[in-house]
Amino acid sequence: MSKRILVIEPSRTIRAIFSLNVQSVGHQVVLFKDYEAAIAALPRLCTPPPDLAFVAVHADRPKSAQALTGLRALCPQTTLIMMITQEDSSRFAVQRLLGAVLAVPLLKPFRIQDVLTLVATPPQWEL
Repeated sequence: MSKRILVIEPSRTIRAIFSLNVQSVGHQVVLFKDYEAAIAALPRLCTPPPDLAFVAVHADRPKSAQALTGLRALCPQTTLIMMITQEDSSRFAVQRLLGAVLAVPLLKPFRIQDVLTLVATPPQWEL
């Protein structure tokens, strides 16, 4: 079954890797490089909601956290994957955000096989 997957990631390389690999296994991918544009598009993107959303979160970019919390608020059934660097993963604000929005952490750098596994069998949350 084809899934609709949202990716919010500033890196053009990572967006290209997602797009090529996830589309190659039959899923639709919606890409954003800019947090502000993604936040503005959330009401449209959540009708119908994406099955999964991969959001790059950076401790020094508050809009990244806003995108993640906005997704959780507007698309409560969407499985959120929070892509973070090892450095950001230990910051208190990022740890608090991770628990507050019920997101799965994915540490960068990651293997594309890990992404495809998450796409194939996303974790389920009871909200």
